[in-house]
Amino acid sequence: MAASAASGKVLPLLAVAAVLAAALLYAAPFSKSLGGEGCSLLPHDHFWIASERVVTLGRVGPAAVEVKGGLINAIAVGDYRSFVLRRPLVDYGDAVIMPGLIDVHAHLDEPGRAEWEGFSTGTRAAAAGGITTLVDMPLNSFPSTVSEETLKLKLDAARDKLYVDVGFWGGLVPENALSPSKLESLLNAGVLGLKSFMCPSGINDFPMTNSTHIEEGLVTLAKYKRPLLIHAERIPDVASDDELDDELDPRSYATYLKSRPATWEESAIRDLKRAMKDTEVGGRSEGAHLHIVHLSDAETTLDLLKDAKQSGARLSIETCPHYLAFSAEEVPDGDTRFKCSPPIRNAANKENLWGALLDGHLDMLSSDHSPSTPDLKLMEEGNFMKAWGGISSLQFVLPVTWSHGKKYGITLNQLVSWWSEKPAELAGQKNKGAILPGYHADIVVWKPEAQFHLDDSHAVYHKHRNISAYLGKELSGHVLSTFVRGNLVFAEGKHAGAACGVTILANSNNIRSTVFAREMKCSGTFDFLNIFIHSISTVSEFAEAQAPGTDPRVPAPTSVSGGKRRPPASTQTAMATTTASNLTLLLASTLPSRVRLPTRLLRAPRASPLRLSTAAASSGSRTLTSPASSETPEAAEELRLETESALEWGGVCARLADFASTAAGRAACAEGRVPVGRSREESERLLDQTAAAVALLSSLTPLDFGGVGDVSAVIAAAARGRLLAVREICGVGRSLRAARGVFEQLNGLAEEMPDGRYSPLVDILQDCDFLTELVQMIEFCLDSNLSMVLDQASDKLGTIRKERRMNIDVLESLLRDASTKIFQAGGVDSPLVTKRRSRMCVGVKASHKHLVPGGIVLSSSGSGATYFMEPRDAVQLNNTEVKLAGDERAEELAVLGLLTSRIADSRLKIRHLMGKILELDLACARGSYALQINGVRPAFSDRDNSTQLDPSSACSVFIEGIQHPLLLEQFRGIVKESDAEVGNGQLSEEVCVSAMPVPLDMRVKNDTRIVVISGPNTGGKTATMKTLGLASLMSKAGMFFPSKGRPRLPWFDQVLADIGDHQSLENSLSTFSGNISRLRKIVQVVSKDSLVLIDEIGSGTDPSEGVSLSTSILKYLASRLNLAIVTTHYADLSRLKSVDDRFENAAMEFCLETLKPTYRILWGSTGNSNALSIAKSIGFDQKILDRAQEWVEKLLPDKQKERQGLLYDSLRDERNLLESQANEAASVLSDVEGLYNEILSEADDLDNRVAALRAIESQKVQQELKFVKTQMDLIIKNFEVQLQNSKLEQYNSAMRKAEAATASLAASHQPTEFTFSDDENKSSYVPKIGDKVYVEGLGGGSTATVVEILSEDGSCIIQYGKIKARTKNNKMKLAQRDAKETSASSVQRKGRTAKRSPAEATQGASISFAPAVQTSKNTVDLRGLRVAEASHELQMAIDGCRSYQVLFIVHGMGTGAVKECALGILRSHPRVAKIEDESPLNYGCTVAYIE
Repeated sequence: MAASAASGKVLPLLAVAAVLAAALLYAAPFSKSLGGEGCSLLPHDHFWIASERVVTLGRVGPAAVEVKGGLINAIAVGDYRSFVLRRPLVDYGDAVIMPGLIDVHAHLDEPGRAEWEGFSTGTRAAAAGGITTLVDMPLNSFPSTVSEETLKLKLDAARDKLYVDVGFWGGLVPENALSPSKLESLLNAGVLGLKSFMCPSGINDFPMTNSTHIEEGLVTLAKYKRPLLIHAERIPDVASDDELDDELDPRSYATYLKSRPATWEESAIRDLKRAMKDTEVGGRSEGAHLHIVHLSDAETTLDLLKDAKQSGARLSIETCPHYLAFSAEEVPDGDTRFKCSPPIRNAANKENLWGALLDGHLDMLSSDHSPSTPDLKLMEEGNFMKAWGGISSLQFVLPVTWSHGKKYGITLNQLVSWWSEKPAELAGQKNKGAILPGYHADIVVWKPEAQFHLDDSHAVYHKHRNISAYLGKELSGHVLSTFVRGNLVFAEGKHAGAACGVTILANSNNIRSTVFAREMKCSGTFDFLNIFIHSISTVSEFAEAQAPGTDPRVPAPTSVSGGKRRPPASTQTAMATTTASNLTLLLASTLPSRVRLPTRLLRAPRASPLRLSTAAASSGSRTLTSPASSETPEAAEELRLETESALEWGGVCARLADFASTAAGRAACAEGRVPVGRSREESERLLDQTAAAVALLSSLTPLDFGGVGDVSAVIAAAARGRLLAVREICGVGRSLRAARGVFEQLNGLAEEMPDGRYSPLVDILQDCDFLTELVQMIEFCLDSNLSMVLDQASDKLGTIRKERRMNIDVLESLLRDASTKIFQAGGVDSPLVTKRRSRMCVGVKASHKHLVPGGIVLSSSGSGATYFMEPRDAVQLNNTEVKLAGDERAEELAVLGLLTSRIADSRLKIRHLMGKILELDLACARGSYALQINGVRPAFSDRDNSTQLDPSSACSVFIEGIQHPLLLEQFRGIVKESDAEVGNGQLSEEVCVSAMPVPLDMRVKNDTRIVVISGPNTGGKTATMKTLGLASLMSKAGMFFPSKGRPRLPWFDQVLADIGDHQSLENSLSTFSGNISRLRKIVQVVSKDSLVLIDEIGSGTDPSEGVSLSTSILKYLASRLNLAIVTTHYADLSRLKSVDDRFENAAMEFCLETLKPTYRILWGSTGNSNALSIAKSIGFDQKILDRAQEWVEKLLPDKQKERQGLLYDSLRDERNLLESQANEAASVLSDVEGLYNEILSEADDLDNRVAALRAIESQKVQQELKFVKTQMDLIIKNFEVQLQNSKLEQYNSAMRKAEAATASLAASHQPTEFTFSDDENKSSYVPKIGDKVYVEGLGGGSTATVVEILSEDGSCIIQYGKIKARTKNNKMKLAQRDAKETSASSVQRKGRTAKRSPAEATQGASISFAPAVQTSKNTVDLRGLRVAEASHELQMAIDGCRSYQVLFIVHGMGTGAVKECALGILRSHPRVAKIEDESPLNYGCTVAYIE
């Protein structure tokens, strides 16, 4: 009570102190004076910004955001003023704080055309508009970004000029589209994706592509998981030059709109149909992503795209603010600032675009900022057909979107989705696009309500302000500040002094950032107040409570592509709540689950310390297959995966991947698909392969796997019937030839070494078919260097190509002459021969179209100033060229089809060969890894084979000096880094290199099943156990591990581990419950050859109960497994060795002088926890330790007495049980001996008894045969009478009746066997002495007599003749009691329903029914009746039938309701003894025997 009172007084005082501290901090005003020399206008690297409207976690409300080191470090959601925030704090009041905009479509035009825009002016305008990341388009600069070299020019031009982050798209053009190597070079250089045009781009070095180029480019992009952006306008094949009639006014916007109709967009999307299909799951380009830029047509084009999305295509769509802000009706004639392509369409189309955006059919927005110099816009001339197209808009996209979207009710969360989240995903920027801990601090602060007039007085930072179509407009939404990676780059109309933006590049695996920025010149540091929170509250998952100002209609943000949603923030974070504050501080999920705070805090995850686990440890390895119980396969699989994770098997597999030479080998290791022996023999084979690989690599002659590719996907595609491309077929050929080369190299090395040391490796490929004929065919038909079909592939192809070359020579000569004439006449600046729409043509100025009389206009330039025309004389030659090109392509496809078919036919052989190459690669990788870690080969021990000559044979586990392989490599890596730093003079005195892992000696005797390891905390018990477990897995997988000598250990079919804390709040499992649940599964699946590893068994509960339960579990496991290693702090478990030889003790050594563990194992010893010694070593108060020692001495005697009492009780109970079992065994032995003597005496007269029984049975058979003959004579006589009295058409009926009677007679004299139904076996029959019972197994209905009741086990002794037997109650049925026969209704004839009436029970088997001969009197016909009528008719017929008669029920041949009703009545009626279902002799009729 006193403590509570004191606490009640102290807590209010602490609260008052906190409030005063907060008041003092807020009282000191934060200086907002803006610097201007460095990367940031704010001279701090660590600060808070706050507002009443922060857009985060799908909500809008008050919050504060902590920025540290360029990243968002924490978010305080709610009433942040009640929390003592660390200064400095920038409070923006009610301004909106949201993620910076990401513009994925901008033209910055540098290098080569910096006079159009440039990196400096473009990024300054972006920062002023709230844009924090731009992705630059590959064209409009010079040269265009279509290669690795031109990308480097971009990077050089951007250096020290960026105020925001900038990434780059590459160009997909005909030059690189069909060359995977060129595309891969560009992608490897760092572009975030590719962009292509389906119509003329207006830039000479960026030509248009067709659908074939796009489809081939997507195949390459699929490997990199990057998007292809497409300008989707295509001149339809039916286009004519009517659209460009000279009579149309070029100053009229309607003229320009007519020149690029919506059908151009529609035609492009239709042409992309196959490409979009290829991106679906299972498609040729699965993993690639199509992105349609600046969609303008909201009619048919949008519908086609929506259908493609619904069909599963990986597709996203963007539109631009100018399509949402303007309509064609508003564009003044001659105002070329509004020219763009595709063009701005009518008002109805604009409304449809808004609807599609709000409904989610359009995914995102972009600016398509495409400036130029004012003279190219021809603003004075006003000629839409000649002016350069493009809207200059970079600085205004945020206010334009907000101003025009307000009337549609758009929300701030929708703005963030369109401008930040989805563009970030498209560009592959996983740490941008949201305000979340760990993300880049890219933030825009703006006031949506602020209105302004975009006139001459407004600051515009574009290179040319007068070309923007937005000048003179009234807009809402004023940008106050823009932060890029924590740097305040724009505020109050001022930019930072230095351009410190980052160029964003991508590599083949992930996105990496290369910073071209000056060092920050912000001076000074800020010493933050350390706040320690001691109050405790419960930990709960964050619920997205709506704060004031939150729009409840806005859903959680979702991703852009593939239909995948980004996980809600509530699933990524955990937080602590309190009723004392309205503040929510959001905590990262990586914090310990037991942390409890009085606030909610979401903080960026910190890098975890160096530890044993690796990223691959959590991979879903599927290699350690083990024979688990068939009843619990799921539990066994779950345990296997958890054991691999606990032992960090994935880390070993990941290290093995570093030594694999083939892509398939690296993938197999990375995914955990390392082969593991399913038997001891298979593991021995893997070890032999590793030993051979070690010998091979030791001779410095590694195998050359160059050229072997992963062709599994290609083979699967061929098997599915897809036509393979040239490069795919060549890849198969190269892989097959390379595989043969590996075999020949290995065979040559083996012949040089006649001792057979390499034979395990040679045997892998010995019987493989290298498909030499297929390789020769591929090389004869295809050129792998040029990726083309050779002329010699077929005679027809050679002829076609020869004719085509001749035709092209004539055509080009004709066009050169025509172009020269046009040039001489002034119709073109220089002679131009080119190709448009697959036809050769010449270029001519639009004003000199008459110089090509009768020519056909195929296309025009982007400005419309140049026509591309096909002269009249070239039409036939072009037609021939198109035909020959088509014939050539058809013949090439035929060749490719033949080769694809051959590959498909050989797919099994190819897969087998590639599987063997993978096996060889992994064997060599294991050898390389063994050399890396100085591994030695383990041997599998056998408990039964021990000799005096080899002391180690007395041990099932004998390993000297083993070191954990991952810890060993970790140590070597640290030492290597430290040596490098020492060499550079950078290693300070404070750097501490971790000690090398202590070698462990492990010796487990053959008769030991359980090893109990005790010792202090941090003494190495768990590491020792993990090391043995990992060594077991490695030996099964044929891997060597680092140790001395010749290690020996058993081959374990399963390795099962219970290591770590398995607490699960989701499944309501405490730490103890989680461990016990795991142990239960282990007990279920354990086998005689299993290794079980249990860490801290029985911990987490009452020690006495924990010891008892642990003892019981270990004793149970001792007889059911090969070996178990258990760690514990319970001394009682160590005493099991004294009473059970299967147990062994081990202890972790502890140095009492240094009070530190030595990490060495003392076998046969018992260790102490040394808790008091460890507490002393870390400086604990000695008075407390002395008091603790007194308690130890007081408690120890009582515990000893208690243990002695428990041990005595346990021994007494065990003695009583053994005595009871011995008495029972003696009784059973006496009974068996009596029965044996009785049977022995009866056996003397056995032959005479058998002869007598045979005579009796023979007499019965003769009698029954005589009866059957009489019945058959009667049937024949009746048949003859009917035959004489019947007409010819009644012959078949009489025949069927006679056959039915014969079949019935035969069936009634079949042998009868009796069985018991499951329901009868479950009956509660209680036998009594003297009961006559049917016994299952005696057969034929014979009865036995109950002579003795054995009540203790629910059985009794029955006598059958001279034989007595013991049987269970559920194997008997009562036949007679007290001389009165009972009903035997529980007995049924095997194979059909049989019932016995009381009368039949008394007469036994002598009852016989009337002959089964069908007459009109014993037949009831139910055909044509309804169910109710049929039921009534059948009931009447049964009731009216005489006893022991046969009734024929005709119900028809269907399976309808009448038949089912009739059968149901017959089976349940008490008078029906049995029924015979319809048969081939009795169609549509069931026979019933009536009692």
